[in-house]
Amino acid sequence: MLRVLSSSVRSAARVPAAYRGRSLTTAAVPAKDDAGVEVARPPTTLPVMPLRSGDCMPAIGMGTFTGTRLTQRCEPGTMRDTVHMWLRLGGRMVDCAQNYLNEDEIGDGLQMAIDEGVVTRDDVWITSKLNNPYHRREHVRPALEKTLLDLGVDQLDLYLMHWPTAFKYVPFDPTVRGFPMDYEPDQCSAVTGKLWDETKHGAWPPPHLDRGVTIHETWDAMVDLYKEGLVKNIGVCNFNVMLLNELMCGSDVAPHVVQIESHPFLQQTHMLDFCQRNGIQMQAYSPLGYGVFKGGEEPTVLLHPELKRIGDKHGQSSAAVCLQWHVQRGVATCPMSLRENELRENLKPGSWQLDSTDLDAIARLDLGHHYLRPADWYNLPLWS
Repeated sequence: MLRVLSSSVRSAARVPAAYRGRSLTTAAVPAKDDAGVEVARPPTTLPVMPLRSGDCMPAIGMGTFTGTRLTQRCEPGTMRDTVHMWLRLGGRMVDCAQNYLNEDEIGDGLQMAIDEGVVTRDDVWITSKLNNPYHRREHVRPALEKTLLDLGVDQLDLYLMHWPTAFKYVPFDPTVRGFPMDYEPDQCSAVTGKLWDETKHGAWPPPHLDRGVTIHETWDAMVDLYKEGLVKNIGVCNFNVMLLNELMCGSDVAPHVVQIESHPFLQQTHMLDFCQRNGIQMQAYSPLGYGVFKGGEEPTVLLHPELKRIGDKHGQSSAAVCLQWHVQRGVATCPMSLRENELRENLKPGSWQLDSTDLDAIARLDLGHHYLRPADWYNLPLWS
């Protein structure tokens, strides 16, 4: 039997302060920052998603993936400045992950906005994710504590299991913010002495996989963090329905959120139905269907003529159509951008509506197409 923990064993449920009465309780906020970005309040039309815990999560957040140690594409300081800009524009959810190796920069951007009086900590919904090398029970809490240190907060609003895939343990210094350049947790190369490309067609199992831990052990350790109040909500990423059902069969605490790839070419209708039946909030990453993992020959969501037609009909861009589609079907999302104009547009969902003919047209675009394919790097074809 699934149950929701009472408030006696966790922090009280809350609506983020920025959404209570839709106003910021701040004063003397600078009108513009050094880049000329004006301060804006969260849009009154932007929805929030009520969770089974009683908390309400903003429907739109900001993604923060810019690569890992071996694939990083941004200069130091980029994410600090972008998070700072997002908060000044009125954004109030930031989707982080220890694997992205930029949580210290995100924490700096958050602190800049707090110091300016733009936000308080309670205004901002902060999500992070447990990295693959820390799935064993004894490693879960230290990994969270490192995330809290890097972000400069004492509690997360949401903590997710990043992948249902355990890697070999990669040591880190728990007392220092950030990670040194020789820390590489994505392929565990410093521990195994191998990169994925060297083991892709070798003997099974590949050396980076830890086959001595199950998702149940990891989830039980995350439930402990939830009960202790270190995190307000817990969930998983990159699960399919069968794996999610298996997880729930082994615990009396179900995930509050499931974050998966979803866009008009990958609509995940069965997962959405399963989540709605079980009181789980679905959240989409790569909601516009593009990113670093898209191959040059793969179809491009935002170039589909049907989305452009719908956008022209409403005076909106194809990207705005996608985000509104997610929100209207009850899916939260966290598009990633480093551009001010795109971050502004990402806050428009809820200010207009798609009609039933638009929704029917978008439903016909589903290809079941994943841009992220773990078989290419984890050596596990998760979607097969």
